[in-house]
Amino acid sequence: MAADAGVFFALWLQKPLRIAATNPSGMRLADAMAAQVNLRRPGPVLELGAGTGSLTRGLIRAGCPPDRIIALESEPDLAAILRQKLPGVTVIEGDATRLGKHPAIRATQLCSVVSSLPIKWFSSEQQEAVVRPCLDRMGLGGRFIQLTNAFRSPLAMHQLGISGREVARVWRNLLPAQIWSYWDARQPSPGGEAV
Repeated sequence: MAADAGVFFALWLQKPLRIAATNPSGMRLADAMAAQVNLRRPGPVLELGAGTGSLTRGLIRAGCPPDRIIALESEPDLAAILRQKLPGVTVIEGDATRLGKHPAIRATQLCSVVSSLPIKWFSSEQQEAVVRPCLDRMGLGGRFIQLTNAFRSPLAMHQLGISGREVARVWRNLLPAQIWSYWDARQPSPGGEAV
């Protein structure tokens, strides 16, 4: 794990706006993200910006079988770590703003999407290119779950036609973080229940 963190940190030094964090997410944060996924819904869980797999491991600890996870990662070194350390997980090396280009995603009804992308730095067009295909592939009740340290919504909800709310804060992480859950604004609000 220390070697993975070293690769992660080296990539952050080279590309701070693409990697967005100096270290992988901690176990508490990964478990809090995974707790937001309703595994009773059919289909795979799509993870965007899978990094070294800390959130992926959280999903597995929460009871999601590895073969039900699609991990999308744009950095070749990180994708190689995922393939090596997480057998059974479908790893796609690619750009999250081009989700429709990936056959494993394009034709799939998704259970949920978890994202640790630095999406607050994306333009509204890039945010739309990531979020809209995900919501369309989840259907009614689907949730796009986003990790952030922005202390406010990292997504431009009104512009994107989505609704959302903060569902958790994890103070005991190397960088305190928030978890937001988003859904299509045309759908009913999930209210106070877990999403």
